[in-house]
Amino acid sequence: FNRSNQAKWIEKISAWAEEETNSYQLPESLEKFSQRFLEDRTKAGGETPRHPLFEAIDQLLAEPLSIRDLVITRALAEIRETVAREKRRRGELGFDDMLSRLDSALRSESGEVLAAAIRTRFPVAMIDEFQDTDPQQYRIFRRIWHHQPETALLLIGDPKQAIYAFRGADIFTYMKARSEVHAHYTLDTNWRSAPGMVNSVNKLFSQTDDAFMFREIPFIPVKSAGKNQALRFVFKGETQPAMKMWLMEGESCGVGDYQSTMAQVCAAQICDWLQAGQRGEALLMNGDDARPVRASDISVLVRSRQEAAQVRDALTLLEIPSVYLSNRDSVFETLEAQEMLWLLQAVMTPERENTLRSALATSMMGLNALDIETLNNDEHAWDAVVEEFDGYRQIWRKRGVMPMLRALMSARNIAENLLATAGGERRLTDILHISELLQEAGTQLESEHALVRWLSQHILEPDSNASSQQMRLESDKHLVQIVTIHKSKGLEYPLVWLPFITNFRVQDQAFYHDRHSFEAVLDLNAAPESVDLAEAERLAEDLRLLYVALTRSVWHCSLGVAPLVRRRGDKKGDTDVHQSALGRLLQKGEPQDAAGLRTCIEALCNDDIAWQTAQSGDNQPWQVNDALTAELNARTLQRLPGDNWRVTSYSGLQQRGHGIAQDLMPRLDVDAAGVVSVVEEPTLTPHQFPRGASPGTFLHSLFEDLDFTQPIDPNWVQEKLELGGFEPQWELVLTEWITA
Repeated sequence: FNRSNQAKWIEKISAWAEEETNSYQLPESLEKFSQRFLEDRTKAGGETPRHPLFEAIDQLLAEPLSIRDLVITRALAEIRETVAREKRRRGELGFDDMLSRLDSALRSESGEVLAAAIRTRFPVAMIDEFQDTDPQQYRIFRRIWHHQPETALLLIGDPKQAIYAFRGADIFTYMKARSEVHAHYTLDTNWRSAPGMVNSVNKLFSQTDDAFMFREIPFIPVKSAGKNQALRFVFKGETQPAMKMWLMEGESCGVGDYQSTMAQVCAAQICDWLQAGQRGEALLMNGDDARPVRASDISVLVRSRQEAAQVRDALTLLEIPSVYLSNRDSVFETLEAQEMLWLLQAVMTPERENTLRSALATSMMGLNALDIETLNNDEHAWDAVVEEFDGYRQIWRKRGVMPMLRALMSARNIAENLLATAGGERRLTDILHISELLQEAGTQLESEHALVRWLSQHILEPDSNASSQQMRLESDKHLVQIVTIHKSKGLEYPLVWLPFITNFRVQDQAFYHDRHSFEAVLDLNAAPESVDLAEAERLAEDLRLLYVALTRSVWHCSLGVAPLVRRRGDKKGDTDVHQSALGRLLQKGEPQDAAGLRTCIEALCNDDIAWQTAQSGDNQPWQVNDALTAELNARTLQRLPGDNWRVTSYSGLQQRGHGIAQDLMPRLDVDAAGVVSVVEEPTLTPHQFPRGASPGTFLHSLFEDLDFTQPIDPNWVQEKLELGGFEPQWELVLTEWITA
């Protein structure tokens, strides 16, 4: 550490300090002047030089220098401006943009004039679901109506059900608004649930003075409606408690074991209910009126798709049919989409043996290996199949992909074959859904090859966020319903299961709200105190989710509880249950071991609340009692069809039972009994043209493109019909109707 080296180091540091910052890499020479380096290099008995600059260099070197926070801050502003600029360039305006523009206009110099005009038009404003507001919306409401004479602003909402923070809803805006309003009114009656269910929720949320963690969101017990006083759930001759907790044994368990066990316990209990319902031993009572429990009476509420899959798998093992009502998977991720691609490729090039063979081997076609081998060895039979698919190709070219698919499905009895198999209803729903999307895309593309490329691309890159792609519900009749708590809000279910309600996810993002100004804060440095505030908000929202979940049930709610351990506490044996919403209420926010958790549950129990040890037994699969199944009879055809083309729906198809193929493929002139009926073609009139939004749009488009100064060209009408997917026989009817 001589003077010569010092001079070189200082020279390098000076050059680095003076040059433009192109990177955030520090010069190695800087370390030579850190307090730590000087202390390490001081000889024994020597005195280490000290200076605030040396300590500052120590601090600089101790913390990794990063531009992450600067980049994120700058990116937020840049992205916001870029998106706004691009929208202006495209002339696009979304709902959020409308709010932003109104907000800006109200805060401008002429804002009071605009506010007065709105007040004149709407002197009274009633804002429903106000607990899901955000700062911008409330700023608009406040600017227009707050403290204005001869006006009224009524804010209606339940803060206990504010669960949509992920959509931008801000409960702290509600809390701020509540503090600015002095007239508060509360509804005191639950009109949905049985008295026992209301009482059990009252008791659970009355365990602490701050059930929802913020004094601005008090819990006020409610009473049950008079009309519900006689509601009872009876199982094997005994009236069941409205709330039942199933507690896992053991000192502790992980999330995986908890979810696996509780999914089995939930499925087993549902199986018991259904079997007892078939025997008339599981009854939903309303006074003297009683009806047996059915699968559609039961709902399992979960937080995520992963949880839903575990429950559905457990139900499937017991052969209990279920449906996930919050499914957001893309229909292009299904096997049916891939099989549809192979089918279209075969129709497009039936002369290619490998392509046609791949289509014939799909489960949709219903052929087995022996059938295909027989075709391979029979030249005439193979030629007939090639000719059949060439016919489909001609229909596709002339009339579009949907008429082609209908012809194929009719000839091959695909609908009937699928519905005769397990899961066939789900598969047929997906096939029809994909067919509709293909028809819509086909009107925008120039050729069959382009449509095949379009389908192939969507299979490779499905978009589950696109509402048009999201898988549709095949049916919710006679099925156990699995739904997310978020989607269940506002709904009600006779019997509810919450198998994973003890689970939680600790907040690790330092996004929170200032407790005085109620403004949102994102701490990019993630200081411990910021993370603690964010974690408190996470727990508060979980408490509101728990409240929403419990209040969905009418007769009964079962909960899965476990001594869950995510990370060890300071005290050996403590679980992490107190960090969950249910655990905070049961244990009043204090850590407890498994025995303490059980003691808290026992202290809560009364006539309306009970608990039981959760054990996954060896339940036998559920079997529908054939004796209770109504005898089926073929329906008698009461009238002749008025048209040979229609848009159909699943509810309509199901009501027609075995005749579904006739509804799907009305060109098939065979009745449900299999007897050929020779029916004289009815005379078509304009009044028999298909009804609905799509046919209406089609007719409207004719008048948009029509030149009324020229005679109607029948070929033009024919072309329009083909593009719209309608039968060519309507050409004469429409031509005469338009010229009349």
